[in-house]
Amino acid sequence: MWWPNLLLLLWSAASSVNASPALQRREDSPTDVCKRWSHQTALVNGTIYIYGGQATTTAGQTSDTWNNNFLTLTVQADWNIDSPALKGLPLPSGPPKVANGYLWHDYSRIFLYGGLYSDKPVAQPDPFALWQYDITAGSWEVVKTAGGDGVQRAAEGAGVSVPGRSLGFYFGGHLDGYTTQGWSQSIARVYLKSLLEFDMGEMRFNNITASGLEKAGVPQRADGVLLFVPWGDEGILLAIGGGTNETFSQMNVIDVYDLGTKKWTKQSTDGSPPKYRVNPCAVVASAPDGSSHNIYFFGGQNLVPFADQLQYDDMYILTVPAFKWISVDMKDQSIPPARAGHTCDIVGRQMIVIGGYTSTELSCDSPGIYVFDASTLQWTTGYSAAAGGFGSGSSKNDQPYKVPQAVVDVIGGNQNGGATVTKPVKTADSDSPLATGDSGDYKYTTYIPRPTIVVSTAPDGTVSTSTVTPSPYSGGRGPNVGAIVGGVVGGIIFLVLLILGGAFWLYKRKIRELRASAAMLGGYTDKAELPAAEDRGRNTATSPGSSLDLNEMQGEPTFWGVLLSPRRSLRVVNH
Repeated sequence: MWWPNLLLLLWSAASSVNASPALQRREDSPTDVCKRWSHQTALVNGTIYIYGGQATTTAGQTSDTWNNNFLTLTVQADWNIDSPALKGLPLPSGPPKVANGYLWHDYSRIFLYGGLYSDKPVAQPDPFALWQYDITAGSWEVVKTAGGDGVQRAAEGAGVSVPGRSLGFYFGGHLDGYTTQGWSQSIARVYLKSLLEFDMGEMRFNNITASGLEKAGVPQRADGVLLFVPWGDEGILLAIGGGTNETFSQMNVIDVYDLGTKKWTKQSTDGSPPKYRVNPCAVVASAPDGSSHNIYFFGGQNLVPFADQLQYDDMYILTVPAFKWISVDMKDQSIPPARAGHTCDIVGRQMIVIGGYTSTELSCDSPGIYVFDASTLQWTTGYSAAAGGFGSGSSKNDQPYKVPQAVVDVIGGNQNGGATVTKPVKTADSDSPLATGDSGDYKYTTYIPRPTIVVSTAPDGTVSTSTVTPSPYSGGRGPNVGAIVGGVVGGIIFLVLLILGGAFWLYKRKIRELRASAAMLGGYTDKAELPAAEDRGRNTATSPGSSLDLNEMQGEPTFWGVLLSPRRSLRVVNH
């Protein structure tokens, strides 16, 4: 008989299913660590994304520190530095465990470029690939790029994102056996002075190293910082700090790259600069009127002599376009322990410092997240969403960035801008974008999606500003009444048009049904004229086997009758 065989087959199938391993959700990245450093961060749409780097879970740990942990830190709500709002995302299954790379980003994607592979234990680098994280989908993938021939995985370079233009840059760094597949770890590091551009819109690499690096005498370096400043036609990049195994880059001369002319120039600074160092962090905060752009430069370390590095806990401001260094007085404040290899992200008026390598005298630095108010020049005990421009997530109103008094004392003006020093204190080269003192009418978007600030200078010297809300993310600055009213009115108009369209379609369908019914009764054709209005209520008709009350079907209904009383006008009588 066939049915015993069928039962056996079903039993075998059920056994096979039960024996199959169940799909398991990937483990979430741990948020608690002893120390974290050399990681990568990106601030996108009110969230700081933290990827990889090195971390220890116990004091004294010296190996197995490389990781690909993936975390978020919200900046849309208040939190204390003792318990920051960290969230562990699922551990990525593809992107490598790297440190000292960079996260480029626009408003919907993050790209992992570069980074070092582990040295304890030694890990062999994979072939170079650019990994993309889709924020909406929450997924990683390797993406295809154009212009990537010859592009290698560099590490310890300086990166920056310009999301308003969908551009990312990576300057300097090095190649060695921990970055490049097939290289021996005994090969000496090759330091770079290249500038790599990545167009996130076209998914294209552009090696723009040839733009005057040699002529301008830009030195090769690693472990410095690269900053975007909205100056000139398309903005400028500033390369500060860094060095090699033997030399440090000067801090009293800044390398400047003009995105408009695609040329490098040098700019001497005024004031007492920070000591030579590597692995600092830096952010840019612009005056409300765009008359000055202030670079906050924190921490770092001196690696000379070898194996006896000294970390710093000092803070400096380089104000642009004056290019004057200002030492921040932080006496009587609770300053975070000296560190290097940390990251900084500016949110409104607050600089958020994450992680960093600290002295071995400090066993753990957990959670290792600190907040500095860039307007008051004070370290605070917590993050304020209002001071970050997200007043809707706080009990306070928005508290935007104001130029600190220590900067106003140097460049003039007031907390809202109006700087009177509009050129570098030390004369700029004639071909420098800073030579004229004209900041241009550059439209820029800061790291966190904010209203675009358009700064215009009239012939009489009057400075005016206007704002345009960036797309696709509004920046969370509270309700925009004009946008809300416009949206409501537009929604009402759309709804009315939708109702009218639907009623017209039903009206036409009813006309067809009426004409078909009249044709069956022999008293209606598609060419018959409608009865006069005063006669419609008196018309009746009969047909064998069915009845039709023409009070329910009074000739052809009007379109407005369909719209205002659809249930009555569109009632269908079955024959």
